[in-house]
Amino acid sequence: MPSVFKKTLEDTYGGALFVTALTDEFLQIYPLQVWEEIETRVNALGKMNPLKRKFLTRANRFGTEVAMDGQGRIGLKPGQRKLVNIENDVSLIGCTDHLELWPAERLTELEGADALSTDEFESLGI
Repeated sequence: MPSVFKKTLEDTYGGALFVTALTDEFLQIYPLQVWEEIETRVNALGKMNPLKRKFLTRANRFGTEVAMDGQGRIGLKPGQRKLVNIENDVSLIGCTDHLELWPAERLTELEGADALSTDEFESLGI
């Protein structure tokens, strides 16, 4: 974990994290407090909501609580690594409320394809 992310996570949330794979492309790393807020919002959808069940099944099937060690490292489950094809190098991307852990090769493949068009950028209103 880069020191800037490690310090922010520890100072703001402590070292408890939730790692999951909501897609087959990359892992999501949430501060546990943020993940619990997400679960609260999802649980409010009602018991019979099929998307709620799908989301929670996926999140919990591939998810686990972890803690950073003193050097900012976290342990990943073999199933998490296999699902998103993490074999060697990874890239860590900081998002607003979580981090994304990508296989470095996959991110390289996406270069240019993930660029926002002018219309897409303007539709964000920023």
